[in-house]
Amino acid sequence: MKKLSALTIKQHGFTLIEVMVVVVLIGLMASLVQFNFSGNNPEDKLKYESARFAAIFEVAADYGMLNNIELGLIVKKDSYQFLGYDGTQWTEIPEQDWQANVTVPEDIELSLELDDLPIDEPMLFDSDTFKEKDEDDFTLSSKEEQEEKIIPQVYILSGGDLTPFSVTFRLNEELAYVEGIEDLAYRVTGIYSIPLTIEGPVLDDD
Repeated sequence: MKKLSALTIKQHGFTLIEVMVVVVLIGLMASLVQFNFSGNNPEDKLKYESARFAAIFEVAADYGMLNNIELGLIVKKDSYQFLGYDGTQWTEIPEQDWQANVTVPEDIELSLELDDLPIDEPMLFDSDTFKEKDEDDFTLSSKEEQEEKIIPQVYILSGGDLTPFSVTFRLNEELAYVEGIEDLAYRVTGIYSIPLTIEGPVLDDD
């Protein structure tokens, strides 16, 4: 995957933006201390992973606003990753630890929902602009390029707006059945802007 080299700037010392990002990171990481756990308690695992996701997401959103960069989120069954838009494609953002592909423990599964969310106001942005361009590029690309083409599911705009979404953290089906806790889950929801909300532990209503 290509790096977002256009966003890499050689600098000496620390800029105000870098200092602000560090402050945000410290605050969010400190808030995660309360979720640290020992042992293998399923509820604690889900609570920690959902809190970690929310913290990383908010760091990414703040970074996008401070650096005027459009970001995208890709959620898979066992991982998630943030990417930056360089004007033509979605690529990795260099030298940003939070954008690395994050893999959750093997006994936890993720599911993303973009529908059935409460809509109380018109969308503050049109994410179809990105989608249409991504789909057009996908149609015109070669087979090899199509295989590498990445299209985010959630868009995080530099103005602070984001695609309404929710990510549910639950135990895999086998473990949940063995433990007798099929309805145990945590859900992280974002509607239009940060901060995100975390619901749990029992909310799996699928």
